Amino acid sequence: MFRVAIVGRPNTGKSTLFNRLIKRSKSVTWELPGTTRDYVYGEGSIGDKKVSFLDTGGISFEQSELTEKIRLQVQLAIEESDLVLFVVDGSIAVVPEEDKKIANMLHKSKKEVIVVANKCDIGEKCSDPFIFMELGFGPPVTISALKGKNLDELLELIEEKIPEVTIQPYVYPRVAIIGKPNVGKSTLLNTILGKERAIVSDTPGTTRDVIENIVEIEGEKYIFLDTPGMRRGKLNKFDFVISLRSLRGMRESDICLFTIDPANVSRTDEHLAGLLYKNKKSGIIVMNKLDVVNTEEVEKYLNEAAYRLRPILFYPSVMISALKKKNLHLLFKLLKIVRDNIERKFSDSTVLKTILSIVTKNPPPRKGKRFLKIYEAKIVKKNPKTILIIVNFPDIIKDDYKRYLTSKFREKFDLKGVFIDIIFKKREKR
Repeated sequence: MFRVAIVGRPNTGKSTLFNRLIKRSKSVTWELPGTTRDYVYGEGSIGDKKVSFLDTGGISFEQSELTEKIRLQVQLAIEESDLVLFVVDGSIAVVPEEDKKIANMLHKSKKEVIVVANKCDIGEKCSDPFIFMELGFGPPVTISALKGKNLDELLELIEEKIPEVTIQPYVYPRVAIIGKPNVGKSTLLNTILGKERAIVSDTPGTTRDVIENIVEIEGEKYIFLDTPGMRRGKLNKFDFVISLRSLRGMRESDICLFTIDPANVSRTDEHLAGLLYKNKKSGIIVMNKLDVVNTEEVEKYLNEAAYRLRPILFYPSVMISALKKKNLHLLFKLLKIVRDNIERKFSDSTVLKTILSIVTKNPPPRKGKRFLKIYEAKIVKKNPKTILIIVNFPDIIKDDYKRYLTSKFREKFDLKGVFIDIIFKKREKR
């Protein structure tokens, strides 16, 4: 996916531009923990090309620990990007020294840069946008992020920079090992591989990138991804980009092995469970470190995990010790079950019959004189398993009833670990 970082001084309108761009590209966004605030990352498309946008903190060259951390995070974001949008204040008459320093930083990065002269709604035009030519990146694009002026021109420029790439579909299911730092993700992967492919250490966060390996388990091949540990709260200079890479690994996977330390289930695990749900991921909860768990406390740990991980309780769970190789056969068995459940096919008639049966037994509340009538139901995507239901009044379906339908459908076919997404669509007039 083509990656675009948005950088510049504070108060040049970067976040406003980001919000405009993700709206135009129909992006889905996630908050990434940052030093001063949560950084926001969005994935969408321009035309038929996939693109991601990253909103960064304002770069300041004042000498303080905080501004230094922000600069480091922005530099890492630039390194991760394919294109940089350098946002400047187009309403001013003189190029600020800080813009010149940022330009030097960008020239050293050797990244492709588009200068975006924002705030051109002030006085209906920029004072003189071509003063920014001295930054060395060519003529700027003049826009007003606030009013949405000239955004189409900017989007066209971005689209021209995106290379044509033929993406080959993955032959094997992609399995991401997800979790916060130091829960044993790399140990689990290395045990499965039988060798040390990732860096293993007692220090949280020693895996810095997403690592891929093709693994054969009981005759079935998988691509395993070991992602860096995701964390919340105050971050060091690496954590921002680690979170970004972890999110990408999660997004690119078919099945997530959500690895936790059952004796230390925290709000970070709760946050990650929410991310898995928001990303509509299928998966398994892997409770690692069985070798050091107090057996008398197991029930307490399970209750805490059930409370913290409510959004993904449709994931089957297993307790293992990656270090001592305990219960790995049970994990592999669950992995095959989830894989097979994802691949399961259902005829349209079976789906419709099942949905009608569930709704008949417990119909949704009427809205005035309106009641739900179902015309069609079919599966249109296998992972997440997406059920399209054609109805008369989709607006009378509330989220809690949608969750009820999802739960009953999964229960009917024992679809452990599979994310089921139900979409209601109004029947077109004939």
